[in-house]
Amino acid sequence: MKKLLKFLFFVGFAAGVVYVIKQVLESDQPEGAGSGVLPETPVTPLEDAPLGGEISPQLLEILVDPEDKGKLQLMDDNRFLLNPRNGYRYPIRNGIPVMLIEEGKKYQDTSLIQNGQEQTEASST
Repeated sequence: MKKLLKFLFFVGFAAGVVYVIKQVLESDQPEGAGSGVLPETPVTPLEDAPLGGEISPQLLEILVDPEDKGKLQLMDDNRFLLNPRNGYRYPIRNGIPVMLIEEGKKYQDTSLIQNGQEQTEASST
């Protein structure tokens, strides 16, 4: 009886292995995301992605500067988010704001810093 159970277990195990191998070999899933295969063309680094893109008004409403937590303004045809208090400009790449302080400093434009009176008026609205 023990030998019969061992034999049945072995046959079941072998059938399971054959089934899995058959499924893997016959799968018609395209290569790409989730397949474990790298894409044929290399992924573009974020720094090389084009500037600009649409940002929803709802997202713009909740985004703040990561350093001083103040409001931001769209500028340069939706290519940057500006912090008018320190001149940091955060790039928008493929419609995704890059909210890293290092990026804001890299694109900083001190000529865009508003003086105290304008800053107070802008932040109160």
